[in-house]
Amino acid sequence: MEMAQIRHALAAAKHLNFTRSATDCNVTQPALTEDIKGLEEERGVTLFHREGRRILLSEFGRSMLPHLQHIADEAAPRV
Repeated sequence: MEMAQIRHALAAAKHLNFTRSATDCNVTQPALTEDIKGLEEERGVTLFHREGRRILLSEFGRSMLPHLQHIADEAAPRV
């Protein structure tokens, strides 16, 4: 699991749209989608249900959000 994958999953959970999430993360949409797909495949889970252009968090994805946010917060530089 890489920090970029975590940041991209958190952005997708926030926007529920891969294109807006990619813009927010300053990456291309295919790169963001690939990172999220890679994270799901690594862990053998589904974080998002894809319905055309719309995405929805899976039940597992909702349960993982606090943990992913905690990892991102801990990795953030301290001021």
